[in-house]
Amino acid sequence: RPEEDRITQAEKNKRMQEQLKTLNAELANAKDQTLVTKNDVLHAQNQAEGRDKYKTLKQIRQGNTKYRVDLFEA
Repeated sequence: RPEEDRITQAEKNKRMQEQLKTLNAELANAKDQTLVTKNDVLHAQNQAEGRDKYKTLKQIRQGNTKYRVDLFEA
């Protein structure tokens, strides 16, 4: 499937990667830590581990059905 092998524009362009990192750092400094939700924490963990929606789709489709159910219910 094409979405499994997709490379985002940010991954292709090194200059854009640097701009996104700089912007991300600026936004992190401006973030109000009292308003952080569980989903925000989960998203930050996923980003730190290098996960994105395309890698998750690829992982979902690997293995058999029982493995996939066990993986995402755990």
